[in-house]
Amino acid sequence: MSRKALLILCLLIAPASARAAGWTTSGVEIRDPAGQPFVISSVNWYGAETRIFVPHGLWSENYTTLLDQIKALGFSTIRLPFANETWQANPKPSRNNIGGCPACQNKRARDVLALVVNYAGSIGLHIVMDNHRSDGGNSAQGNGLWYLTSGRNSYTEQKWINDWVSVLRWTHGIPQTQGAPDTITVNYLASDGFPTVIGFDLRNEPHTVCQGGCNYLGGSTWGTGDGINSAVNPNPNPFSPACVATGTCHDWRLAAERAGDTILGEAAANGWDYPLIMVEGISQYPTATGTPANGPYDFYVWGGSLQGVNGNAGNPGAPIVLNAGGNAAGLGPAVSNQVVYSAHDYGPTLYQNPWFNATTCYASGCSSSSLADLWNRQWAFINTGNVNPVWPGHPSYPWANTGATPYTVAPLWLGEFGTGNASGDLYSTGAGSQGQWFTDMVNFIQSSFAPTATNDSGIPVQSLHFSYWALNGNDSYGILTSDFSTVQTPAKVYTFLCAIQRGPLALPPGPGAGQCGSMGALPNP
Repeated sequence: MSRKALLILCLLIAPASARAAGWTTSGVEIRDPAGQPFVISSVNWYGAETRIFVPHGLWSENYTTLLDQIKALGFSTIRLPFANETWQANPKPSRNNIGGCPACQNKRARDVLALVVNYAGSIGLHIVMDNHRSDGGNSAQGNGLWYLTSGRNSYTEQKWINDWVSVLRWTHGIPQTQGAPDTITVNYLASDGFPTVIGFDLRNEPHTVCQGGCNYLGGSTWGTGDGINSAVNPNPNPFSPACVATGTCHDWRLAAERAGDTILGEAAANGWDYPLIMVEGISQYPTATGTPANGPYDFYVWGGSLQGVNGNAGNPGAPIVLNAGGNAAGLGPAVSNQVVYSAHDYGPTLYQNPWFNATTCYASGCSSSSLADLWNRQWAFINTGNVNPVWPGHPSYPWANTGATPYTVAPLWLGEFGTGNASGDLYSTGAGSQGQWFTDMVNFIQSSFAPTATNDSGIPVQSLHFSYWALNGNDSYGILTSDFSTVQTPAKVYTFLCAIQRGPLALPPGPGAGQCGSMGALPNP
């Protein structure tokens, strides 16, 4: 019997009390259930988080066609956004929005997602489920939080966590009933014998709302403690803050732990393997001389700042630590190999940040606007062995408070980055340009797999994971044409994105059609 066949058999016959080996982490790597390194080379396919409640493009193309296209473009994984409203209401999409999908007719939102997940797994693709927002809509949640208590409906933190437990059960083939009962059962295993859904991106782009000023404590913070003095205990039981009962918390780090702990506790109780828990950054963090209440702050893109993991001279660090279950009275056993940190990053066409200027350059130390130094300060340090949380006034960080095992490195997944389709969006037109940012970012990721004299930034990243934004042809950064039928700008795929793909589905190098490099070599940073 082959190793894969044996693994499938073991997963199928394992008793409920014995948790199977699922996707795990080891250092910077993500490991498949066979223990082999796996690189998330993914693309975002959005739409189920919007008011149409299903992935976009089904109005003109079948989901099988689009998934075949994703595989043919060399991606191994899909980041699949959804809204809590999608999950809870399970609405029936308009026929106009699923006109190209015969199997979607008369189906509800979760059933359409089940069709996508099942076919993706059947052709060897994997999925990361992404809770993009609370109510159906565009972009990140406007309040910057992981819950919403105003508007059409209330989506509390507890409902957010309950939905993640529901997603976990759904991925294990248990039909859900919210809104309306499911009629399509999710197939747990993909064609490679591994779970199709590898992980849960807990929330898209937690951030601070900045309109007429930035109220950091009113948005998503990192490590502030939600009433527990972080100077006294920076690593508390995440269920213990009083705000948990009222649903008014703001410390994203502790909220992510509550959700992660609950998900892992549910998995443990059923003898299931654990999903990877993806935790994004926030949008600003107090400087070493700043305070959470008054700043000054170091500002970054939404979901992009992970500085709170280490903290600084004036603010205690707060790394993510997970346990299998818990409540305010106590926590389950520590889980040390499921956390994946995620950051988002965008160039000047999204927002003209001050680091895009006439001195912007690539390598570490090249100027005060070095992109490599910027990325390292905000998120890449997670990948380079520099997770070293501080506790001002104390010799070491209290990892053991929750039973956690100290770590100095973790996988880093660039869950969103993208650019337009004009030449200047891809190729550098000078310092501070969109093309410079994109070219340099691709080289930076490439250097984590195949370092060369030209792509070496001076920051020793390894095995960076990524998800391009987006597949969608109705997006200015999209890979496909507006009818979702073909690649809009071949160089984006066959020069740039293919250079950072890894795994058996990655495009092979060569000059022929559909090969990596067929539209020209990746330009130097």
